Amino acid sequence: MQEKKRSSLNKIEQTVFNILKKLKVKFKVQVSLDKYNVDFLINDQYIVECYGDFWHCNPQRYKSDYFNKSKKKTAKEIWARDLERKYKFEEMGYKFINLWESEINNNPKKVKTKLKKYLE
Repeated sequence: MQEKKRSSLNKIEQTVFNILKKLKVKFKVQVSLDKYNVDFLINDQYIVECYGDFWHCNPQRYKSDYFNKSKKKTAKEIWARDLERKYKFEEMGYKFINLWESEINNNPKKVKTKLKKYLE
């Protein structure tokens, strides 16, 4: 497991970073696990991923047949890949949660509550 140094976090990652600081939990940022990179690794057992609504095709905003030109995949294909990653992490013994950009931006208090419950 290796922590990667990135010059800066994106906006939603920075918001989650600040929430995790307030929760006073031990976490690492941008960690390599196997062939994957994860946004946050908490207490070496909980993975938190921040999903951009566009890049991960938030199902509340996109239909399964939506074609994401930037990724050259349909929403359904993107969801399948994300689910495969989640299962891979769980097979490796990690607990996994993803947070959507819209929930991070629109309701950070709810995200904080969700993270607290997730970490219990």
